[in-house]
Amino acid sequence: MTESSDPVAHIRPFFEPQSVAVIGASPVTGDESFNVVDNLAQTGYRGKIYPVNPKYSEILGLKCYADVTEIPGKVDLAVIVTSRKRVLPIIEQCTRKEIKAVIVIAGGFADAGDDEGKRLQREMVEIARRGGVRILGPNTVGSANAFIDFSTSFVKQTGIRELPVGLVCQSGLFFGTIGRLRLLGKGLDIGNACDVDVIEGLEYFEQDEQVKVIVLHIEGVRDGRRFRNVARRVARKKPVLVLKTGRNVLAARAARSHTGSLVGRDEVWDAVFKQCGIIRVDNLDELGDLVRAFTYLPLMKGRGMGVLTAMGSVGVMSMDFCAEYGLEMAELSASVRGRIEGMPPEWFKAGNPLDIWPILMTSSRPLGENLRALLSAVMSEPAVNGIFLVAGAWFERLSPPITEVLMETADAFPDKPIAWCPYEGWLREIRAEDLSDMLEQAGKAAVFTSPHGALKALAKLAEYYEFLHYNG
Repeated sequence: MTESSDPVAHIRPFFEPQSVAVIGASPVTGDESFNVVDNLAQTGYRGKIYPVNPKYSEILGLKCYADVTEIPGKVDLAVIVTSRKRVLPIIEQCTRKEIKAVIVIAGGFADAGDDEGKRLQREMVEIARRGGVRILGPNTVGSANAFIDFSTSFVKQTGIRELPVGLVCQSGLFFGTIGRLRLLGKGLDIGNACDVDVIEGLEYFEQDEQVKVIVLHIEGVRDGRRFRNVARRVARKKPVLVLKTGRNVLAARAARSHTGSLVGRDEVWDAVFKQCGIIRVDNLDELGDLVRAFTYLPLMKGRGMGVLTAMGSVGVMSMDFCAEYGLEMAELSASVRGRIEGMPPEWFKAGNPLDIWPILMTSSRPLGENLRALLSAVMSEPAVNGIFLVAGAWFERLSPPITEVLMETADAFPDKPIAWCPYEGWLREIRAEDLSDMLEQAGKAAVFTSPHGALKALAKLAEYYEFLHYNG
């Protein structure tokens, strides 16, 4: 594919390099060595790695070059890990070597706030543009692609795995794992965004068949009109989740200090997101919930909820959350209520939310079989577009186990999402996180840590479906 026929050819080397030069490479190893060469090798990256440092002839068993221009053959990507004062002449060397993609790790440019840093960043961009070089950063951890075991992070990464999530961020924070929030996947930390920006990351993930959900963490953008045009197009193809920080005056000032970003007024951002069909995220917990929902669940083709809970009080809570997020408690038909009320105890009356505990405790059938029958009955109701289930993690030790029941139900009703909120600490020690991994790897259901998080995520699935239906 030629560059003229590949609209993201200029970004591709940051995600798919076959050869990487690490300029300023170090021979020091270990968890606290912050050694890009060592980390690349340990992730299992199979491309060529060229350490560059005039002080050494060999680094970690690899031939080390005094200058990037001495490397034989083509270099797809250069990663500069020197101090800021040495970066500009190295960019000049990269242009002579005809390296088209460069990552500048160091901070102290526009992010520093001093005149010298701003001058260095301007001159760096000018040198790069004259030489046809694209720059990611500065002030960045670079890029990552779990599908080829690649990461330029100078800190060892343990949370990287083949998730269908494409990330563009302005903080290396997102390259790690925060609680259950895991986003890599594929990632681009644009740092100060002196050249490569969030828009180009969006365009790359738009055409990436391995990416199902796009996540943006942004403090600001340079070209708001172009962002809006690209985002509107991309959001019609894939869900785009945005965590926009720098919302208030003090935070905006901090954002300008952090990356030198132009942040803009928050109400303007809100309007742009709504016009484009972008899903705005308020915090990290919500980001984790929505990534989970859009990655593993089908869209919700309506707002009718079915709620099954082994705790009646959570059913009442769920009604409040449904009202808050614009979901509706679906009315169960007489035929569906009849199926449920045919199960013991004889006094049981079916409703929505459905308190399943009396049936589970009274019926002589195994608990897992009762749960399967109850889920099937409620899912068969046409007015129900999605299910929220609250049941103990310890159901996994029953026969059939709850994960099996949920996967079978998801197969039987593939167009209706199932969100499960398990609770722990009863009867048997079963970790909800382990069950979450089992279900999500199968792509059949999603596990949430709170009722409000689960129901808000389902509401966003319905909202995005409506956007596509009315604006597609």
